[in-house]
Amino acid sequence: MIVIDPGHGGSDPGGGSNDLWTEKDMNLDISKYQFDRFNQLGIPVKMTRYDDITLPPKKRVEVINGAFGQSENVITLSNHVNSGGGTGAEFIHSVHDDDSLSDTLSNELFKAGQSTRAIYDRENRLGNDFYYIHRDTRPIQSIIVEYGFADTDSDRKLYYEWPNYAEAIVKGTAEYSGLPYKAPKYIPYIVRPNDSLFKIAQKSNTTPENILKINDLSSDMLVDGQKIMVPYVAPKDFKFYTVKPNDSAFLIAQKYGISVTELLNANNLSSPALEVGQKIIIPSS
Repeated sequence: MIVIDPGHGGSDPGGGSNDLWTEKDMNLDISKYQFDRFNQLGIPVKMTRYDDITLPPKKRVEVINGAFGQSENVITLSNHVNSGGGTGAEFIHSVHDDDSLSDTLSNELFKAGQSTRAIYDRENRLGNDFYYIHRDTRPIQSIIVEYGFADTDSDRKLYYEWPNYAEAIVKGTAEYSGLPYKAPKYIPYIVRPNDSLFKIAQKSNTTPENILKINDLSSDMLVDGQKIMVPYVAPKDFKFYTVKPNDSAFLIAQKYGISVTELLNANNLSSPALEVGQKIIIPSS
């Protein structure tokens, strides 16, 4: 059983906003997509808000706790966008939960093209959860998912990539819960600058004619930010490694029998400097 919580809403726009999106709207777009997907998969799901409404903390908690009851068999996905100059996703879980769900979601998001900056919990001065979404919904397993940083250039790709990221979280949640997962037939595609129907068709392993048919379009004229449906192409399954304390690019490359240059190129890295917890792709030797 899943409760999806689109963060903020109504009079609270959220701080993870920029000139491309308002956080509350991005959170709702991601959440509505996930709601539809969980329904397609036959997984019981509810949302804290379906529209742009103001939801005070007390009411939000009431909705979460009342959706399926306060049970450890319930997972709450609280969707957000970060700000503050970082890069990558963050997963914040309860001090009473381990990081196994966060790890699973992070791995799937990484395959979809988004790195993870941090996985953590946060205590208040009494040793309980700092965030009410964790503290006041126990024993529900509530997790805050920050999909990126609105004020960082590299994470502005969220404007175009959010459907793939949203699907990654659906897949990770289903797999963590031991529930059957089936990839969608179609997925939203947000038109990029300089996109063409031909380019989009190539990326989607289909034809321009098929995209026109799927979307009931009579013209191949597209505009930046336009949402269309395209055949879903699942991310390639690849080997990756999570950087540990005292690791270095040289040691990791040596472990897998590849060169440091191959490791850097596979991850589009210009420097061998790595951070603990960072996920990196391991290319075939």
